[in-house]
Amino acid sequence: MRVLGIGLITGLLALGACASTPDPTYYLLPSPEVAAGTPYTGGTIAVREIALPLYARAQQVASLAADGSVILSDDHRWADEPARASTRTFVSALKQTTGAPIVAEPWPASVSPAIRIDVTVDRLIGDIDGGALEFTGQYRIVRTGGGDGDQDSFRHRIPIGGSGYKALAAAHSNAIANLAQDIAKRIAAGDAGS
Repeated sequence: MRVLGIGLITGLLALGACASTPDPTYYLLPSPEVAAGTPYTGGTIAVREIALPLYARAQQVASLAADGSVILSDDHRWADEPARASTRTFVSALKQTTGAPIVAEPWPASVSPAIRIDVTVDRLIGDIDGGALEFTGQYRIVRTGGGDGDQDSFRHRIPIGGSGYKALAAAHSNAIANLAQDIAKRIAAGDAGS
């Protein structure tokens, strides 16, 4: 009887310890506000899912420590799959900038895009103490029936407006919106040159 009582107390203490662990906080990428640019009227733009580095694909929000190490927080997580959310944020910003019809991967078989955009991110990380977010990588704009396409690299350093994970999520969104504006300008320049 005494062993049963000790076992019951131990079990209740273990359950109490589990119950006191707070649930993680989940973050969405905020919708970026982007100014309209040069309208694109050349047809549908298709966007492949953005390729993110491993730490940026994790459900835990990644941040950069002072010593340069990457911290994945179990207490702070993305509310959506990061590559999908980043792609949707990019599509929204590009649509606001160009006014063009845009589809994201996987697009319907009935869609024949005039342009396809591929983005590969090398670095997407910042610190939670109000520093800056580093956003670097390459993109490729492929026009239907037109050669190898335009390729370029990008490098954005986005100030984090405040401290904490909410400010870091906003910086992620702002970085993606800046890239969408850069690519919209590149598309417009290509149309002007053709």
